Amino acid sequence: MLWDRFQQFKELISLLFCLGFSILSLIWNGNLAVKAVASSQKVTDSVSSYVDSFGGFFKGMFTRLQTYESLRKERDSFQKLIEEYRNLPQDMEALKAENLSLRKELGFKPKSSYTTLKAEVLSVRLNSIYRTIIIDKGQNDNIRPYMPVVARATNETGEVVMALVGKVISTGSTTSVVQPLINSNFNMGVQIKDTNLWASLSGNSGKGTMAILNYLDSSIIITPKTMKPEGPFNPDQSIEENTIGIQGKMVLSSSGGGLFPANIPVGYIVEEGPRTGSFKTAYIKPYVRFEDMQYVSVIMKLPDKWVEEWPEEKNVAIENPYYGVINFPGDKDEKPAPPAKEAPKPKDEKKPNQKPPVKKPTLDLNADVEEMERKLQQ
Repeated sequence: MLWDRFQQFKELISLLFCLGFSILSLIWNGNLAVKAVASSQKVTDSVSSYVDSFGGFFKGMFTRLQTYESLRKERDSFQKLIEEYRNLPQDMEALKAENLSLRKELGFKPKSSYTTLKAEVLSVRLNSIYRTIIIDKGQNDNIRPYMPVVARATNETGEVVMALVGKVISTGSTTSVVQPLINSNFNMGVQIKDTNLWASLSGNSGKGTMAILNYLDSSIIITPKTMKPEGPFNPDQSIEENTIGIQGKMVLSSSGGGLFPANIPVGYIVEEGPRTGSFKTAYIKPYVRFEDMQYVSVIMKLPDKWVEEWPEEKNVAIENPYYGVINFPGDKDEKPAPPAKEAPKPKDEKKPNQKPPVKKPTLDLNADVEEMERKLQQ
């Protein structure tokens, strides 16, 4: 029943509640304490907003610094990566060249009965007067001085040959020094291919990377000349002209000095050199390009030993090389051996005109020594 009553006056009750709440709110806002609390709350809110803004500023700066640091690290890593990519084509070309050279070196078999040892060239000095080459093999690899050194090269016709580089002159435990054939102190005996000509090769040519042939006979033609056949001229027969001269000929090792094996290609003759007395000279260009060498082969060959046997018929036989026992002064412990008894000689009959034989004085070393000791004791 009460509820029914309430349902009848519910609009009136709602209106009264709203009026009462509004009156109470007006009374509360007019209170000083309420105003003070509201003012302090406003101040607190403003201070809090300033603090939040100040903290947000530092927080933003710290966030920006962290972002900048991460960006800087990423930039450095990308720069390194770019440099690596930039050098990658060069490294690839170097690896390809090295692979190609190694393939060629593995397929290169020197024409020699001696064993060979591959070595890498560490340094080539061609700008100094005393030219040298340093390789990465030494005494630990059984490399010894005066061993020949060769390398793969191409001759004037484009054929791959085993060309002479020089000889080992000094060895360390893991490295060796090679004297190239263009060194001013290098000398060897050579022969000219397809001829019976022999000469002495010297590295002291004075023309950069060339060597010189010395002691060529003055009658040898170096620069090619055209020679017409001798005999009466026949107009019905064609004239065949012959070109003679050693220019362009291959120079080979001769093995005359016992150091280098025979028939190793050295180079080819390029031009005639200055005369030295009654002999001619000629410049040769080595097959090996010293400035481009990367690998060489050391021929494990020591110099041939010159052995000369003395003829048996020239030996001299010395009979009785010792003339008795030698007693030195002061050797008192050793007593002289008693003289051997000689058989009595028959007395010679005196002839009327014969003089008596002269008695030769004899030298008694023991008596002289005893006499000297006696005098010293007095």
